Amino acid sequence: MNSDRTHTADPMERALALADEAARMGEVPVGAVIVRDSDGSVVGEGYNRRETDRDPTAHAEIAAIRQAAQILGGWRLSGCTMYVTLEPCPMCRGAAVNARLDRVIYGASDTSQGSFEVSFDGGYMADRCKETIKLFFKRRRKMGKIRLVEAKTDDQFRRIAAIADEIWHDYFPLIIGEDQTDYMVYLFCSFDAMKEKAATEDYIYYFIKADGEDVGYTAIRTDGDRLFLSKLYLYKEHRGRKYAKEVMEILSAYAREHGLRAVWLTVNKHNDLAIASYEAMGFVRIGEGKSFIGNGFYMDDYYYELDVTKAE
Repeated sequence: MNSDRTHTADPMERALALADEAARMGEVPVGAVIVRDSDGSVVGEGYNRRETDRDPTAHAEIAAIRQAAQILGGWRLSGCTMYVTLEPCPMCRGAAVNARLDRVIYGASDTSQGSFEVSFDGGYMADRCKETIKLFFKRRRKMGKIRLVEAKTDDQFRRIAAIADEIWHDYFPLIIGEDQTDYMVYLFCSFDAMKEKAATEDYIYYFIKADGEDVGYTAIRTDGDRLFLSKLYLYKEHRGRKYAKEVMEILSAYAREHGLRAVWLTVNKHNDLAIASYEAMGFVRIGEGKSFIGNGFYMDDYYYELDVTKAE
């Protein structure tokens, strides 16, 4: 499948091309394409692979939905339309509903639906099953509304780079000046810089999401027996809502789960708001240092650490 996110004049033409690809593999020729309505870009596509994968769920629509969710960084695909060459089966209709797609447009009708029947019997161990669901949502409400979604595709890295560019140029010029802000965004927060760090230094980049909306980003990597928090930035309108504290709780849990003893970070000595926020979350200053980064610029930072060995 084509992983490049492109615009297409007629999404159904692309879906038909995918159906032809399925036919060449000996599969029933069905192709599906998901388009983001706001800009017309293709965010997901797939074709039927049931025989090839020996998977009864490997329908074109399911493949397209899965890819779109990865590309967009969340399972809610509101604001998107699916184009599929054959009327979706009940499974795929349900998947479209669960994915919150705005619309599904299909070509040929499927007259073969309804040929098979399955018996559904409910109530078996119902109390325990209900309790499992109740406990899950109870814990999730306690955790708060923040979710971290890892960036894996080029499209996702470009989106995080755009978020970083906007936040840095809004926040840092008053602290380090416009020129150094431009340079550090290029050096550390550009698409190429993030891809390089992820590939060669094991950095992991995440979208910070609140109710499915991008509100910032964060980046981490394992550093010996500690977790290095490289980046944690929020859009201006989302600061002051305790989102950073929720992110830190998630990252602290991550550190504990991976057998790490602490989270550590660096913060500019003149970034008073960030320093106050980190100290309020329990970080302790453990040192300071000045690092030259080229072009006549340097980073003059405090080093902070948070002990995560004591779970709340």
